[in-house]
Amino acid sequence: MRLVALFAVAGLAPGCFEEARTCYPGDYLACECDSGEPGYAQCDPSGSAYGTCGFCGTTPGLAAAGAGGAGGGGGAGGSLLGFLEPCEENEQCESALCHEYPAKGTFCTAACDSPEDCPPPSSGCNMMGVCKAP
Repeated sequence: MRLVALFAVAGLAPGCFEEARTCYPGDYLACECDSGEPGYAQCDPSGSAYGTCGFCGTTPGLAAAGAGGAGGGGGAGGSLLGFLEPCEENEQCESALCHEYPAKGTFCTAACDSPEDCPPPSSGCNMMGVCKAP
């Protein structure tokens, strides 16, 4: 009888867990646009799929966050690099903050105190007080 009860409870367990998601709603994924420029695809509200590659040549949310121009110019001719563009030193970045993310590389980022300080595609503020790289 105990064995039957155990199987009955075990059979209910899968229904208690949330369905696996492909992505988190509102999250961004780096992609390549049809033009060959880097871009970002945004996760749909249900978390079931990323949309088409868009935001070509720009960083979504950058202008709304007041972090300067969309995308930056790569550091040539006096232009500074924009949010989450690859960098080598602080002087190259609009934010004057080039941060090394050990698993991802070195990117221009911004100082932050809370997740709201970080524009997409960053998922928030890390424990070092800088916006996370996607």
